[in-house]
Amino acid sequence: MAINPDVLKTALDELMPSYSELFVKWHPLLDKVVSGGNMDKATLKGPRRDFAVVSDGPGTVTQIETGSEIIAGGRAQNAVRGQVVAPRLIYAFDVPGKDLAEANGEQDLARIIQHYPELAMGDLHEQIASQLGTGGSTSVGGFATLNGNSTFSPDGTARSGFFQFDAIASQNNTVHNIDCGAVDGWHNQYEDITSFAVNGRSQMRKAYFAASRQGKTLGPVDLMIGDEASYLNYIDDLDDAVRVSKIEGDKAPGNVRQGIKFLDANFYLDDSINIASTSYTNASGSSANGADGVIYGFKTPTWHMFTLGHDASRETKGDFALRGPFRIPEQDLFRYEIVLMMGLHTTQLRANFAVTGAATP
Repeated sequence: MAINPDVLKTALDELMPSYSELFVKWHPLLDKVVSGGNMDKATLKGPRRDFAVVSDGPGTVTQIETGSEIIAGGRAQNAVRGQVVAPRLIYAFDVPGKDLAEANGEQDLARIIQHYPELAMGDLHEQIASQLGTGGSTSVGGFATLNGNSTFSPDGTARSGFFQFDAIASQNNTVHNIDCGAVDGWHNQYEDITSFAVNGRSQMRKAYFAASRQGKTLGPVDLMIGDEASYLNYIDDLDDAVRVSKIEGDKAPGNVRQGIKFLDANFYLDDSINIASTSYTNASGSSANGADGVIYGFKTPTWHMFTLGHDASRETKGDFALRGPFRIPEQDLFRYEIVLMMGLHTTQLRANFAVTGAATP
């Protein structure tokens, strides 16, 4: 008995919540943001969000001695607001009518689901992860990138990646629509490693503590990711007291991700950070370009995501909304579309860090 294309759509509608959960669990940063409760769904009517940032203390202290002192007002930094834009991404995949016509029963339906939509979600994740870790994507180039030597364009306007590989005084990119060179305290922490054997762990500690001291009420830096060479150099430099931390969560696939501890942070290898990419190697104007290894450190409570959710029609918004099936004219194909509008930002850039040079032994 053939499977109707609408039956496949109904089955996928039921599966999409678990697919979307796995989608974020496949990446350490997205996973921590969501598990920490910092993902907002369907809270906006448009793709842009303005948010308050922490670039310095929110006020001033006045010491009272005689009782006649005038209490000083808040600082101008309170007025600084960032902006994040959620790009509209549509992943289209086609299911052959022949496969549906020849299917018979639940086993064949499960096979079709594994062969088409599950592979589609995996491919979409890989593309977004690559854009986040490296940048330079031609298909999902509107999604944010960590690489400050690259840009992303969620609305047709190029925006700088989040982390700069420069001393604080030299950081002048515009991140979240805020000029790092003009607003005190709006920068990431940064250190460079000469070679891992010489000063690898000491430079990592410097960056870690510099970021952890910011926003103390939110705890220390709790997540780090690095390219393969940097990660392996760190492992090779460790003694026998290696602590291993695994991904948690009932629906997380076994052995998806395994990490080691660096102080209070879980440190993971992230193969979406491709330091051989021209997004890293062709940098100009930076003291380091990331091509010799990069490690990112996050205080994840300072990171937030939002999606536009999806409405009844599933036409205008996108939180892994599924559209279709659409019959492709003059072809035996049925098209389904995954719609995603997701934005990522941090409210305290200085509570996060980048370290370069870790790939050098």
